[in-house]
Amino acid sequence: MNLKNFVEKVGKYSGIEDPEEVENLIKIVFYLLSARLTIREGEELKAQLPKDIKAVWDAVKETKVDVVKFSKKEFLERAMRDGKLRDIKNAEKVVISIFKTLKELISEGEARDVAAQLPVGLKDMWIKA
Repeated sequence: MNLKNFVEKVGKYSGIEDPEEVENLIKIVFYLLSARLTIREGEELKAQLPKDIKAVWDAVKETKVDVVKFSKKEFLERAMRDGKLRDIKNAEKVVISIFKTLKELISEGEARDVAAQLPVGLKDMWIKA
């Protein structure tokens, strides 16, 4: 899958038709997810991505030393605010759409490793996706 296909799938799952808006939302969610994972886990996830999607992850990833700990609610509020989404329900639909498409690109083992680093509510969303 290339970036164009990734954007199209997320758009289909989320119901958002504008590819630029979808790509912006992908960048926001990639940033938030990278902030929530350890650097090592983020690198392991990135290693399984196709080149052009990997480039998006690299362009937006959090470059911190420590994991930024935030809850599902905080994750969704930031996605809603930064993505200019209308409400939390819409933000959740978008995040799940991105998680679902991302999980299509990685192994089940890597998906489990990501889930293991997420707090309960966010982990439930990742697993549901």
